[in-house]
Amino acid sequence: MPKVTEDVVKRVAFLSRISLKDDEVSTFVSQFNSILDYFSIIASQDLPSPSPTDRLVDIRNVFRDDVVHVHDDDLSVIFPNKEGRYIKAPKIV
Repeated sequence: MPKVTEDVVKRVAFLSRISLKDDEVSTFVSQFNSILDYFSIIASQDLPSPSPTDRLVDIRNVFRDDVVHVHDDDLSVIFPNKEGRYIKAPKIV
């Protein structure tokens, strides 16, 4: 795995608009390299790849059944502007 150099840390700090002192740069170089070493250890492990349908939680239909309700008169009481069984709303452009 490629190692992080001081130039890389300085470039990342510049792009992040972070000002670092020279001793901080060397500290970050060692910390980033140790993090990358941990990733290489994880990558070297022989792990089975999960199938695309593996899930940690059993997924089931959590929605309730649709029940039809007729509410013709309930909404018409709220709206003063109506025409027959239709409600009139202001024009929105």
